Amino acid sequence: MKKQWRWLVFIVFIACFGISNTMVIADNVGSTENTSLSGSPENKTDNKTSDQNSVSSASSQSDGKNNDEVNNSSTVSSSNSSSASSASSKRSIPKNNILAVSSVNWPKRFATWTQGKRVYGIFSRNKYGFMNGVDESANGLHKYVSFNIMAHLSWTSSPKTQFYALYETNGQYHGQIIDRSKVDIVKMESYSYTALWYVSIDLAGISADKVQICIFDDDGSYGFWKSNGVADDKTYPFIISSPIFGWSKIDQSLRDADDGIIYAGQSMKYKNNAPRVSQDNIVDFSNATLDSKKSIKFNQQTVVNNELVSDYTISTNLSSLENQITGLDQSGNYGISTDLTSVLPSTTQAIKSVQYGGLKSINITPEALAKKTINLKDYTDPKFIAKLQKDLGSNLTYKWFYYDQLGTSMSQANAPGATGVLGQVWLSIDNKSDLGKKIEQQLNSNKDGYLQLKIYSSGKLVTVGNPILIKGESSNFEVPDLIDFGTISTDDVINGSSLESQTSATDVLKVTIPATTEVGWEVTARVPEDGALAKLNGKLNLLGKDITTSPTVLADINKSGESSYDLDAKLIFSGYHGQVDPTKYSEAINWKLEPKITLNASE
Repeated sequence: MKKQWRWLVFIVFIACFGISNTMVIADNVGSTENTSLSGSPENKTDNKTSDQNSVSSASSQSDGKNNDEVNNSSTVSSSNSSSASSASSKRSIPKNNILAVSSVNWPKRFATWTQGKRVYGIFSRNKYGFMNGVDESANGLHKYVSFNIMAHLSWTSSPKTQFYALYETNGQYHGQIIDRSKVDIVKMESYSYTALWYVSIDLAGISADKVQICIFDDDGSYGFWKSNGVADDKTYPFIISSPIFGWSKIDQSLRDADDGIIYAGQSMKYKNNAPRVSQDNIVDFSNATLDSKKSIKFNQQTVVNNELVSDYTISTNLSSLENQITGLDQSGNYGISTDLTSVLPSTTQAIKSVQYGGLKSINITPEALAKKTINLKDYTDPKFIAKLQKDLGSNLTYKWFYYDQLGTSMSQANAPGATGVLGQVWLSIDNKSDLGKKIEQQLNSNKDGYLQLKIYSSGKLVTVGNPILIKGESSNFEVPDLIDFGTISTDDVINGSSLESQTSATDVLKVTIPATTEVGWEVTARVPEDGALAKLNGKLNLLGKDITTSPTVLADINKSGESSYDLDAKLIFSGYHGQVDPTKYSEAINWKLEPKITLNASE
C-alpha cells in the first residue's frame, strides 16, 4: 500500500511540473561555440530526468530500439531526399495548434545555437537540438529552409510548438512569429525516447541580412527540456535555436583566387554563411562558356562563433577547356575577364571579378608581321606564370598549339620556342617560320586564328591558357579623288609660276593606324616618269615637299588612331619654251601607306 502511494505522488508531481503559457525570449548572454554541426560537444545526458518533462510519457512509448549513435552522413542524405517527399505530402501532414502568445520580448542579439546529439548506451538519452546542417531551396516565390532536429518521439502530439524567426538588418533586430501553415514536420527515424525529425519552413518575404530559427515548446509531455544545454541557468527555457545564417546579405570568400587569377582545372574553396543549396549554380561565371565548364561540390557545414558556414569547392573542367576556342572572348587585356556571382535562392549578389587564363590577344597587320617578330612573352601576364609555378610546381613545361580556321583541327605550332620550360623559353613568331607563314596566310585571307598554351608537369597535362585570338587589323588612309587647279594660262606655264589648288578645303590626307600596331608607318607619294608635269617642266608640291618620280615621304606616323593632314597642294612651273597646246592636263599620283623599314644593326 505504501509503494502504491509513493507512485501516485510521483505521477502528480510530474503532471504539474513547469507548465507555461507565455513565451518570453530573453537577451542572449550565452557564450559562442566554434564547432562542426555534425560534431558532438560535451552535453548533459538524458539519464538526468529532472530536465526532461516527459520521462514517464516517453518511457511508456518506447519502441525498444537501442540508443545507437546516428550516422551523420546517412542523416544528411535522408534530409535531402525527404525534401521532395515533404513538399509532396505538405497538405497531409498534421498541424499542431498554435500557441497563444500573450507577450514577446524580442532580443537585441541572437541566441546561442542548440546542438542536438545522439548518445550511445541504454542509460543515456539523446540531446534535443539541431543536427547536421541547414539547407535552402526555392519554389517560385517560396523560400524554404530545412533541417534535421532531435526531439521527443511524439513531438507532433504537442499542442504548444511555436516557430519564430529572429532576424537582423544593419544592426537592427526584429522578430516574426512563423505561421504554422508554413511549417512541415516529418519523422525520419525513431529511437527509444526520441526521434530524428525533418523540418521545412517557408521564409518567403523575409529580406533580412541574417536569420535565426527558434522553436518554443513547453508542453509537459512532448515539449523540450526546460534547460536546453545552451545556458545551464535556463536563460532559454523550452527553446531550440538554429545557428545564425545569412539570408539577403551573404558574407562570402573565395580562397585560391584572391589574386584575381584562375586557370583551367583549378579548385577554389568557396565559403559563405548561408544555408546549403544542392544545385550546381551556387556560383555563376558571367562568361557562359566558362560557366558551363564548372562544377561545384559541397564539402561541409560548420558553426563558427555561432554562425553557419557552408563550404564548397568550385572547379573548372580541364578536359573540356582543352581545345576550347569559341565563346572565350577577350577584351584586349590579359585573360578572360569574368564576374563571379552568388545565386542562392534567397539572394543574388556579386562575389568578385577574376581573370581566367593570362594571355593577351594579338592584333597585327600583315605588313607588321612582315617587319616584326612576335614574342609571346609580351602577351603573357607574369602574374599568371608566377601563380602556376606556385600552385603546380616550378618545373613545368609547355607546348603551343595553333588553329587557323582554314583547317579542321588544332596542330602543334612549328616555330622557335613552341615547346620549352615555362617562364624560361618563349614562343617567337616571324614570317619565315612555318607558323608565321600560316598566320600571314590567315591575315591576308581576313580570317581569325588562335593559339593555345598547354602546360605539363612530368609529361601530364595540368592546365591550359585561355585561347589567344590572332586577328588581322588593317591600316587605311584616304586621299582626295581630284586636286583641281582650274584653268591655267599659257603664260603661267611658259614663264613659270606657283599656283594653289582651287579645292584646298577638301585636299586632305587621312590616315588610320590600329591601336595595337607595334611599328611605325609612313605615307609616300610619287608621279610617273613620263607624266604630264615632267614634260611641262613642272612639279606638284604637297605638304611643302616636291613630288618626284621617286617615292617622297609625306607623313611619318608613330601613333595609333586617326591622323589628318592638309595637303596645301601647289603646282610649280619653272618655265617652258616649247609650244603649249590648249588642252586638259592631268597627272596620276601614286599614294602608298606602309610600315617603316627598320634595319637591325647587323643588316
